[in-house]
Amino acid sequence: MTEFILPAYYAVVKKADIFEGQVHVVHTGKDFGSMNPRNNPNLANRFGKLLSITGQERFLVPRFDFETKVTPIDVDIKFAVERLPGFLLTPETSDGVIVSLRGETHAKIAVLMITADCAIGKILAPDGSLAVLHCMIDTVDHRDGSSIVTNAIKYFRSRGISPSELRFQIGEAARACCLDFKARSSQLIHKYGSSDIPLIAARQAEQMGIKDIGVEDLCTSCAGQCETWFSNLRQN
Repeated sequence: MTEFILPAYYAVVKKADIFEGQVHVVHTGKDFGSMNPRNNPNLANRFGKLLSITGQERFLVPRFDFETKVTPIDVDIKFAVERLPGFLLTPETSDGVIVSLRGETHAKIAVLMITADCAIGKILAPDGSLAVLHCMIDTVDHRDGSSIVTNAIKYFRSRGISPSELRFQIGEAARACCLDFKARSSQLIHKYGSSDIPLIAARQAEQMGIKDIGVEDLCTSCAGQCETWFSNLRQN
């Protein structure tokens, strides 16, 4: 990591190594500012700041569509579209990508998930493939009955990897203490035993056969009241 533009506390609220250091996670905070590519006229400057803070040269950015599709980029990234120098968009709308820690994308590209209070799920396979998933209400409990978590696991299974060999981690998000889906909450509780998105995703991973599961406890909305975490529920 290199941080030579801004002190960490201005822009980064968390750095963590997961899966025994195989995956490094960085979260920007509310002082960093918006990275929403749809309505941010300063996106180029903001992205340049992110490159400087993280020391990365390129980021792969999924084109969110609030669906359950997962796009494998673990073999070839040449089809990604360069929106800005180093800002590569997936060739299709997708809320999840699969990259490789050992192949073409190893040490050459990081995954950038632009979210507010949504959780980011990570699934690591023994061959070094890593799924990075945008986990929110419509991607873990889609109207068609699918889930981005189960779709990612099915992809690995199609590659001959048993779910019991996979490892699942899901990060910070607005939790059930702050996020009420109103009438839908009772349906989620009936279906999954909880209306908490990270716990629903973890339950789906468990039901698919993953045994190694970790869930981050922090609620971004609670933390957004008094700390530097960005929360859409708190900061709008």
